[in-house]
Amino acid sequence: MYKNILVNLPTNIGDSVIALPVIDKLHANYPDANISAICSNRIIEFISRHSFINNTLLYDKYAKIRNKIQFSLSLRGKYDLMVDLKNSMLPFFAGCRHTSFFRNFTDNKHSKDIYLSLIKKFAPKETDKAGDFLLTEEERGKWNAYNFSRSIFIACASNSDPKRYPYKCLKEAIQKLKTGEKIVIIGQESDKRFYGDIGSMENVIDLTGETKIHEIFYLLKNYASMAICVDSSILHIASYVDTPIIGLFGPTSTQKYGPWSKKFILLGRNDLPCVPCQMPCCRYNHECMDIGPDEIVDAVSRLSKILC
Repeated sequence: MYKNILVNLPTNIGDSVIALPVIDKLHANYPDANISAICSNRIIEFISRHSFINNTLLYDKYAKIRNKIQFSLSLRGKYDLMVDLKNSMLPFFAGCRHTSFFRNFTDNKHSKDIYLSLIKKFAPKETDKAGDFLLTEEERGKWNAYNFSRSIFIACASNSDPKRYPYKCLKEAIQKLKTGEKIVIIGQESDKRFYGDIGSMENVIDLTGETKIHEIFYLLKNYASMAICVDSSILHIASYVDTPIIGLFGPTSTQKYGPWSKKFILLGRNDLPCVPCQMPCCRYNHECMDIGPDEIVDAVSRLSKILC
């Protein structure tokens, strides 16, 4: 029915990863359709690697008004359906069938399910098949050479201070882990300062600043026995590739942003009345992220038994 579909993806990496099941469901319902995605500068590189995306269109929100109008008008008459996950005015310019402008969602619904609900009437067929991220032979060879086997991947840094898991607690937890598996630290270049000397600990491989987003998909899918993550884009990537997860949550809602892998354990300070505050700043010294290292060690043991 729909041969040319346009999806307007969220601006940020984490939100766009949460939205990927929308792409999967559209592909399942219209396997022969050409699916294009409108992307920000932040996400266009890794979205272009998705196996179900045929084309990417760069939208620069900092562009001049004249350029934005030109971009909007260029969409006219090219698409049969537009799925607008940002609820913008772009569907008006595209001049095709589109997701509703009128939206009313409850606070206890996961963001992934909110995105999926927008296409319910357009794509009724369910799917559990996720898309892949296409790496070159050289890129695959680079990571395969590490011989990670099955490793525990850790992503406990964050651009948001309140979401970070305390460095001292993380270091103690890693010291106490006796699984025999390698520990792999992943994150962006700016996370190196947070991890400090953890990367030089015995049995730890430090990949902070060494990976692009599409490579993180590949590593988690092929080499992770589990991932220990705070609320971040990496947690959502792990969910998308169905990696078992230990999620460390404090200020953000697990109902809206928690993992959706088939197997996961959530850790947090449910004894605090302010959790989740959903605030970017904290007046209580980030107490909600003060999760005991022994809780993480115990969670790793419990999750390992489930996976056996």
